[in-house]
Amino acid sequence: MFRVLSHCVLVFVFTEIAIGQQYPTPLRNQADCSYKALLPNSTRALRGAFADDRIDVIYYKLSLNVAVSPEYLRGVVTVRAKSLVDSLTALAFDLSSGMTVDSILMNGSRLSFQRYTDGIGVTLDRRYGIGGVIELDIAYRGIPVSAGFGSFEFSSHDGTAWAWTLSEPYGAKDWWPCKDHPLDKADSVDVWVTCNSAFKVGSNGKLVAIVDNGNGTRTHKWAERYPIATYLVSIALTNYAEFSNWFRYTPTDSMEILNYVLPEHLVEAQASLPRTVDMLEIFSRTYGLYPFIKEKYGHSEFGKGGAMEHQTMTSTTTFEENTIAHELAHQWFGDLITCANWQSLWLNEGFAVYSEAVYREAIYGADEYWQLINDRMTKALRARGTLFVQDTSVVRELFDNDRVYSKGASVLHMLRHVLGDSVFFRSLRSYVADPRVRYSTATTEDFRRVCESVSGKQLGYFFDEWVYGEKFPQYAYQWKTRPSPAGYDVIVTIEQTTHTPNPSFFTMPVDFRLSTATWDTTVVLFHTHSGQQFTINVSHNPTNAALDPDHWILREIPESELPLPLKVELDQNYPNPFNAGTSIVFRLPNRANVTLKIYTVLGQEVATLVNERQEAGFHKVSWNGANDQGRPLPTGVYFCRLSANTHQLTKKIVVLR
Repeated sequence: MFRVLSHCVLVFVFTEIAIGQQYPTPLRNQADCSYKALLPNSTRALRGAFADDRIDVIYYKLSLNVAVSPEYLRGVVTVRAKSLVDSLTALAFDLSSGMTVDSILMNGSRLSFQRYTDGIGVTLDRRYGIGGVIELDIAYRGIPVSAGFGSFEFSSHDGTAWAWTLSEPYGAKDWWPCKDHPLDKADSVDVWVTCNSAFKVGSNGKLVAIVDNGNGTRTHKWAERYPIATYLVSIALTNYAEFSNWFRYTPTDSMEILNYVLPEHLVEAQASLPRTVDMLEIFSRTYGLYPFIKEKYGHSEFGKGGAMEHQTMTSTTTFEENTIAHELAHQWFGDLITCANWQSLWLNEGFAVYSEAVYREAIYGADEYWQLINDRMTKALRARGTLFVQDTSVVRELFDNDRVYSKGASVLHMLRHVLGDSVFFRSLRSYVADPRVRYSTATTEDFRRVCESVSGKQLGYFFDEWVYGEKFPQYAYQWKTRPSPAGYDVIVTIEQTTHTPNPSFFTMPVDFRLSTATWDTTVVLFHTHSGQQFTINVSHNPTNAALDPDHWILREIPESELPLPLKVELDQNYPNPFNAGTSIVFRLPNRANVTLKIYTVLGQEVATLVNERQEAGFHKVSWNGANDQGRPLPTGVYFCRLSANTHQLTKKIVVLR
C-alpha cells in the first residue's frame, strides 16, 4: 500500500464449522490499521472477521447511492459465489455493525439472516453441493464508520463535498458486505455509483456508462473485469477536473491514463502526472506489460495523505515522483499478485519501494538507484523483528516502515546481487508471468520457488535468514599477503556476529575487493561460518582491501575495521530532507586540509562545518541546519561542498521546516 511522507501461515485460520453450527465463529486478533503515513503510537485489535472459507466469491456488484447532504450511504451488493463444501446451508459475510441490513434476497425471495458484530449469517434456501452457485442481493444502508486508514470518508475541499474510500487492510467491510480477505479475489466487479450530477466518480476498471437520472443525480457505471481483492475496490467522488495521458504500448495500441484531480490542483497535476507514461514504459519493460492493459490506469485525488494503489486507479494526495512510481509498481506487486496474507505484506510493499529504485535507475542512472537504496538500507538497520510479520494485530508491526518497506526493498537489492542482474530481472518477469500467482495471490514461498527455478540455485538459506530471521550481520575481517609462485596469496579471515539466535549466522556470498593505486580485483567469498578463512591468489601485491565495498549486504562493519578509502569520499547526508539535524560522513585516503561548507543554490556560503587539517580515515559531522550566526536556515535546497587538498565533492541537502 501507501508509500509513506510487509513458512506461510495465514493471518487467520479459517474456523471449522461444528455439526449443527450454522455460521462461522468471528475471527479475532487481526490488525486494525491507522493511516500509514501517520502511524499512531496506539494500537487496537481488529474487530472480528468472518471471511467464510466455505465459499469462493466469483462476482460482486456494488449498486451504491452516495448522498453528501445529509451524508448517507445506501446500497445493494450482489454477491455470486460457489460452494466449496458439500451440503452448504448457510454462509457469512463481513459487514461492520454500523451498517443496517434491510433484506437479503435470492431470486427475489427473502432469506432469513442473523446480524453479528461486523458480520451477517445467512440461511440459504436449500443445500448446495460443491460447485453450486449462490447469488444474493444484500440491501443495506447507514453512515459508514471511518476506521483503519479511512475505509469510507465524507469530506470536503474548497467548500465542495467530497467522498472517498481506502480499505486496506480490513476496511472494505466498513462500507460494503463482502468476504473481506485478499486470498479470495472476485473474478470481476461492477461498481455503480449514483450521486450529485455535478460530481465525477473514479473507480476500478472501465467507465462503461454515465446515466442521467433526471433528478439531479447521475449513475456512474464502472466495470472491473480482472480479478480483484476486496481491499482494492474503491470509489472517490467530487467535482473533479479531468485530463488524460496515453501509454502507447505498441505502434498501433494505446491505453488511457485517466486523472481525476481537484480543480485547484489541476495545473500542478498536469505538470507532474504525465511522467506516469515513462513509468509505465519502464515497468512494462522490466516486469512485463502493464497487467490491466485492456482497461486503464489513472489517479483519483483523495483526502488522507499519502497514496493507495487501488486497482487500475490509484488514490493519491500527492503528485511526487517517487510516490507515483511506488503506487504504479503496486499494479504488478499488490494488485496483479496480491500477498496471500498480511504477514507477507513485504511482497507488496518491499517490491513497490524497490521499484522506485528501478525507476530512478532507468531514468536518472545508477547513482540515483544507489542513493535511494542506501537510504532504505540505513532505515532497514533499525528494523525490529522478522520481515514476515509475526503479529498483525499491532498497527506499527504490520505497516512498519523500517521493516516491511525498507528491509523488504533491501532484501530484493541483496537478491539482485546474489542472482546477478540478468537472472534477477528474469526471475521477476517469471514471477509476474507465473499462472499460479498471476491475477491471484502469493506467499514468500511462491516467489522463492520462481527464483530457484530460474536461477538453478537453492535459496532456502537466503529467504530463511532474511525473511524469517531478524537483524543483520556485523562483519570484521583480517587479511595478509605472501608471495606465491603465481603472484601473491591473500589470506582473509572473516568474523561475523548477529546479536540474535534467529539466525545465529547469515550465510551470504560476500564481495571482497583488493587493490593497489593502479589495479583492483573483486572476488566473491561464500561465507558459511564465523572465522572462515579464504586464500585468494592475485597477480599484484594489494595495498588495500574492502569487504562488501559496494554495500550489497544489509550489514555493519565497525569503522575501526574499515580499510582506508582509495579516494576522497562524501556520503549523502542522513536524514535528507531533515528538520532538526542531519549527519554528514566523509572519508580521506590521506591526511588533508579539509573544509566542509554549506551553500545556497545561488552559491552564497552560509555555514562552515569543518576548516582544519584532518587525519586519514572516517569522519562524521553533525549539522543542525543553522548558519554561521546560529540562525536556522529556511526551507530550501542547499549544497554541501567538501574540499580536501585538491579534491572537491558536492551533495545536495534539503532543509524542511
